[in-house]
Amino acid sequence: MEYTTSAATHRLRGLKAPSPLDYVLLSTVLLLVGFGLVMVYSTTGIVSQEKMGEALFYAKRQTISAILGVCLMFICMRVPFSLLRQISPYLFGASLFLLALPLVPGIADRAGGASRWVKFGPIRFQPAEFVKVCMVLFMAGFFARHEDRIGSFFHGIIKPFSLVGMAASLLLMQPDFGSSAVIIVVVLAMALASGVRLLHMALCTVAVVVVLGVLVAISPYRMMRIVSFLSPFADASGKGYQLIQSLIAVGTGQVWGVGLGGSQQKLFFLPAAHTDFIFAVISEELGFVGGVVVLLGFLVVMWRGLLLAKSVRNDTFLFALAVGLTMMIVAPALLNVGVVIGLLPTKGMVLPLVGYGGSSLMACMAVVGLLLGIKRESDAATFSPS
Repeated sequence: MEYTTSAATHRLRGLKAPSPLDYVLLSTVLLLVGFGLVMVYSTTGIVSQEKMGEALFYAKRQTISAILGVCLMFICMRVPFSLLRQISPYLFGASLFLLALPLVPGIADRAGGASRWVKFGPIRFQPAEFVKVCMVLFMAGFFARHEDRIGSFFHGIIKPFSLVGMAASLLLMQPDFGSSAVIIVVVLAMALASGVRLLHMALCTVAVVVVLGVLVAISPYRMMRIVSFLSPFADASGKGYQLIQSLIAVGTGQVWGVGLGGSQQKLFFLPAAHTDFIFAVISEELGFVGGVVVLLGFLVVMWRGLLLAKSVRNDTFLFALAVGLTMMIVAPALLNVGVVIGLLPTKGMVLPLVGYGGSSLMACMAVVGLLLGIKRESDAATFSPS
């Protein structure tokens, strides 16, 4: 006998038919993306006219990325998770391959002293953004395959973080300290969700902090960032300039802001105003209230993502995946805001879904698509006939 799970069948059983989408998550993400398009134009309009001869230059490119991102979101939402389980072991090799591309002469595209981009003709993208998605899928598969041994120090800590260290090493060669930090934070959250012992996790966290400290200490470039972070006014026209301009923007906005489009700091004063420091312009134009609303948007994403994780808690792969995907959006958002308001040293990290960056936006939309797919998977399991 065949069973159906149509809405009519659920009504006959006295059950409520599951919603095909998490509309709260979807609407929140689309609102953040739409708001981001407005702020990209607000931030770049005058500068773009001056440098590119077209006020909409950056806004058009971000809009194209948003459209492609929405298409990618719906594609990822439909990908069978049985397939993702099968290919997850191979995504680590794919990640290393992608991370090696920006180091290959001829296709590497350097900007700002870093080699984080790859260019094939008119196509230019940042592999690290898509590697984050691959690594989350790979680690979810890893923790699911080793769930019976996850309590051991080797399988819970040594092996997974050795693999993460290999990916982080390639990122540091670009150099991309921010993406390395995000991947480490995300995998730590996934490991904790998968059942790694708290003692082992504490030891790992201490080790990560020590390693990061050593990496900062041996790099004059990173050390200067730490020094300028701790005392930006000691070199107000040099290393501390960007942070000072960011703090001026945030402080100028006060409670309600100077009005949309009214920022002065974006006019050639604040570097990377449309990417890493777009939150400073948001705070200047829309004030403390605008900044809080944006943060609330990311908190809603975290709430819905962790709620999805809870709904699949009996499936280690989906549970770890949901936690990792959620943190992939929330962690860099919180880190970015921390940099903008001076709580963290600058790391070259775009504000997810809002800041300018096609690779970041499309990767984030793929993440949202996978989260929506987990919602469909959870509904299918809940309402499947027994």
